[in-house]
Amino acid sequence: MILNITKKTVNYIMAVVLVAGLAAGIKAQGTLKQDFQFYMDGKIGGELIKKGNYSVIIPEAEQGKIEIKVGKKVITAPFTKKANANEANSNQMTYRDNGDGTLSVSTLTPKGRKYTLVLSNDVATK
Repeated sequence: MILNITKKTVNYIMAVVLVAGLAAGIKAQGTLKQDFQFYMDGKIGGELIKKGNYSVIIPEAEQGKIEIKVGKKVITAPFTKKANANEANSNQMTYRDNGDGTLSVSTLTPKGRKYTLVLSNDVATK
């Protein structure tokens, strides 16, 4: 069986392979999606996140913005990564007392990672 492949077909196949390879490379270095269970209500910036399960999108960078989808909104919060000596055995978070009866999420540590995300008080909602 002889295949009759034209130069145009070969170029098309090569372009598809190139785009797929680039997309895989971007995805590999892009973000981490981690599910967190919030055990208490807590603010991230001015937005209250009720206790429950949420997906958190974390960029693979030393600084950036996490994204948390809350209903139809996406809450973003600036973070700075702080290195840890060991991998976290579970998802962890710390809260800060705001002094007015509310709490704010201060840090998030994803399971299996050797870093903690220190959250800023500033936040923007998409």
